[in-house]
Amino acid sequence: MKCVTASGASWKLFFGEGTKVIVASKQEVEPQYYRLVSNDNQTEVCLATGFTRHNATKGTMLKGTEASQITKDGKPTGVYNQVAFLDGEQKCGDYGPEKSPEPCISTLEPDEMVNLASLTIFGLRLIFMKTVVFNVLMTLRLWISQCEYQTSGLANTQTRPSKIQIIQR
Repeated sequence: MKCVTASGASWKLFFGEGTKVIVASKQEVEPQYYRLVSNDNQTEVCLATGFTRHNATKGTMLKGTEASQITKDGKPTGVYNQVAFLDGEQKCGDYGPEKSPEPCISTLEPDEMVNLASLTIFGLRLIFMKTVVFNVLMTLRLWISQCEYQTSGLANTQTRPSKIQIIQR
């Protein structure tokens, strides 16, 4: 990767590799490794999660992949996750194929505020749709009544003599 930078008022261009800045916290947290297997046992991945050093997984089989930083509200938290596919008998952290941890049981509980927001948005959408349908029906009713009025007005003028014709007779 080549970078071009300009410095000072002379506008000289410098070509170089560039610098990658990584800010690490003073508190070091080791990664926790999880070996994840698909339902058909065809695909296995190793997930390293919750570590604070960008290169904490450098000595493991995850070295070919990049650690991604977890963000909260668009701001970095200083905690990283990393994932890699396993081939054959590769180990995932401290756990090899012969010794794996207890299965991870996920307890995902719904958030009350998310449910309330979802119901509120659904209710507003329902009211909006009812309003649109009502407006369409009222518009159609108005058009139909205007068409009937115009056709009945034409029929009345052809069958009945007008007041002007009666007065002239």
